[in-house]
Amino acid sequence: MDEAISELSVKCAPSDSSRALYLISGPAKEMNMDLVKELADYLRGMSPQAVIRNGDYPRERGLIDVTLILSEFKVVEKVKDYYIKASGVIHGLKGRREEFESKVKEIDELAKDIPSLL
Repeated sequence: MDEAISELSVKCAPSDSSRALYLISGPAKEMNMDLVKELADYLRGMSPQAVIRNGDYPRERGLIDVTLILSEFKVVEKVKDYYIKASGVIHGLKGRREEFESKVKEIDELAKDIPSLL
């Protein structure tokens, strides 16, 4: 479970998630309900408010592997940074649009004395 947490695609605190899903895969002989319960208790300790689901995928080769999916975060710094950057980009685009519109008005004003060829 620690390895699964260390390999999450986004830096986050598991305690901030509202939902968690973990999947245990490995040889059926090595997986049992005690292991499932132990992992659930461990995850519950890290994320006490989360709704936790689990599943198993028995296969005859390899070692036991845990896949973890966390969702419904309260705060994720990376996502927060995206919102900050997006609001800056939107503000910049509004400024560029106003500048463009003023240039178009200026050109229209200069072209008002030119007769139309249509």
